[in-house]
Amino acid sequence: MPDMRAYAAHPLAETKAVTVEMEFDDESNCFVTYVKELHGMSTFGKTELDALNNTAEMIRGYIKSMEANRKKIPLTAAKLAELKGLVGMR
Repeated sequence: MPDMRAYAAHPLAETKAVTVEMEFDDESNCFVTYVKELHGMSTFGKTELDALNNTAEMIRGYIKSMEANRKKIPLTAAKLAELKGLVGMR
């Protein structure tokens, strides 16, 4: 059963920098997240909190990789700065 309090308390659930969609996958018995603005990237977790924490880790890796390869991240500078702060990047 979803715990909406865990989802709502996570910084990624409140941001307007990106849209994090979450659904429960009955087949794998996991919560799956999708980040629409970042090419629909997806990850999962056994709980909502695990899924959101894994999403933050995925976003950190994505940003680091894109910056290291001098690729454009499809966000405005303000949204990227906000997102970096939310996932623990400076």
